Amino acid sequence: MSELVNPEEYLNSQRLILNELASLENKSFESKKSYIKRLREVTKPLIENGYYDGLKLNDLCSFIYDDLLKKHGVNISRNDAFYALFQENEKHSEKNPLSTKKRHKISSLPIEKQTGDKTIDILKQYARAEVREPHDYDVSNYLKLILEVSNQTTKQAESLLSKLGKSYFYVEQFEKQFKDLRLLEIEITELTGKKKKELDSVYQHYKNSKQTIEDIETSIGASTENINNLKNLLADQRFISKQLDERNKITFLEKWNAILANITLGVSAVAKKLGVNKKHLTNNVRPTQNPVTQNENKHHQYIDWFKAIEVTTPNGEKFVFDAKDYFDKQLERGKLNIPFKPLILKNSIVE
Repeated sequence: MSELVNPEEYLNSQRLILNELASLENKSFESKKSYIKRLREVTKPLIENGYYDGLKLNDLCSFIYDDLLKKHGVNISRNDAFYALFQENEKHSEKNPLSTKKRHKISSLPIEKQTGDKTIDILKQYARAEVREPHDYDVSNYLKLILEVSNQTTKQAESLLSKLGKSYFYVEQFEKQFKDLRLLEIEITELTGKKKKELDSVYQHYKNSKQTIEDIETSIGASTENINNLKNLLADQRFISKQLDERNKITFLEKWNAILANITLGVSAVAKKLGVNKKHLTNNVRPTQNPVTQNENKHHQYIDWFKAIEVTTPNGEKFVFDAKDYFDKQLERGKLNIPFKPLILKNSIVE
């Protein structure tokens, strides 16, 4: 080991941190997180300088979990939040659910889908593979960061919801008990002993609850405006997700066509023309509601919308646009009760 590093100093720090973690047995992961970060900081130099024979830097995460935390009786879930405390080069890719290392899971091609041509069949088999995104790919790194931010945002929102709910409940119940707070304050002033202390304690908790509500409202700001902004974002996200989802083979346009085709064609013929499972048509397209879940098939409400494919202006100018994309986007907005975006027709853009 390098002479620049004193192993005893780092090992003593390890022991102190592990003892502190052991005392937090019944605490949440958030309470233990800072200790794990410190444990990583004091263990990393030991591995880098060869103190542990045969260990490399990418063993750091598993070593801390298996040889330090687990063996010292510190119970921590080996989940995404735990892995997020380590750098990519400090953990084994095959053990890390957030790893960028490629993992190929190629399922076999069913007999009925085989063509007999070896090249075509193997390519069709590759098309069914579950493959990790490329290593160190900026787009995947960006998307992983979105996941991490989303997880943190979700935790914060859940925490605020819990605080808000408890505060509102306590304030509501407190005000039912003490309808005139001025009289309560006078009573607290005049009382002595234990009752004064207890009454003052519940009153302080009431004021703290009121302050919590005010703090959350102030930090969030204009809730109506924020809700509208989030709904706009959510509508766009849902639309994009549906366009990217390969399982979503039927858009509203095809659903409308499937309903209209019922006049002359049976469900099997329509399903064959659209290239989808006829059960999907039977349950999710043709009836006004799903016979199993009883969920409403809302596209029936929008069939009359499909009117504008070509628009002619008073001066005779014609505009042709993709009605499917426009209506699909507006339907996602409609589900969230936000105004539809106006349709803007243009033939060209001059920059």
